Amino acid sequence: MNRNKKKGMELPQRRFGLIALEKGFIKADQLYEALLRQRAQETEGADRRPLGMILKDLGYLSVSQIEEVLQTLEEEAKSVRTPPRSSRPVRSSDQ
Repeated sequence: MNRNKKKGMELPQRRFGLIALEKGFIKADQLYEALLRQRAQETEGADRRPLGMILKDLGYLSVSQIEEVLQTLEEEAKSVRTPPRSSRPVRSSDQ
């Protein structure tokens, strides 16, 4: 099974936590802590909380940083969904 698919929907190629880490907003140990909390909450039967909200509650991310990461995810998703333009040459019969 493709790890980037969940319940029939496409997940982004890169995940929220990785982008926040790459942007220098959080450290690896902070991401790990938030992921552990997210998993513990799911195990307790709670609905899955967005990782950004957990990181915010822990004081590791601001709202503007969450928005920046989400914007990056959105831009990457658009670039993946947009099919490349055909590079075949235009023939006079095509016009």
